[in-house]
Amino acid sequence: MYQLTKYIGKTLKFVQPTIVKREYELRSEEDVLAKMIFPKLFSSRAIVEGFKNKWEIKLPSLWRNEFGVYKFGYQMPFARYVYNIWKTKGTIELPKGGRLNCKSGKFKKPFEVYSSTGELVLLYENRFSLKGRTEVIIEKKSELLEKYPWIIMLGWYVILLNKRGRANAAG
Repeated sequence: MYQLTKYIGKTLKFVQPTIVKREYELRSEEDVLAKMIFPKLFSSRAIVEGFKNKWEIKLPSLWRNEFGVYKFGYQMPFARYVYNIWKTKGTIELPKGGRLNCKSGKFKKPFEVYSSTGELVLLYENRFSLKGRTEVIIEKKSELLEKYPWIIMLGWYVILLNKRGRANAAG
């Protein structure tokens, strides 16, 4: 299990190292914690590497309002993110019945993740700059976040697709 508790209350940043590729890094002040790569230019399929593992996030169908999370190389999702038609609320459905609730905003707070008891776990914030950076703060210790650290990258995935207005595009 990857220890995210040492980052509680600290700001982590999502950075795109080069504008040429659709690659993003989640960075702390001293390390690159994870990477998200979109292998094809117009694809919504993303590969997440980090936290000592590798996953895929993709839309299982053009007609469904959900993203699947897959262990890299597998065909069946083990978790999913289901969102409402306006893309303002969603639920991360985890293995063994675990759930996290999400709110998706527009400007300063583009995404928030809450525990099943309503406590804020992750807060994503836009920092207005020329590079348009987004930061994430782990607000509270969560066993689900410790067990499934890819949840941080799933939030970034939702933000990216909402920014591009392609949350319903398959690829």
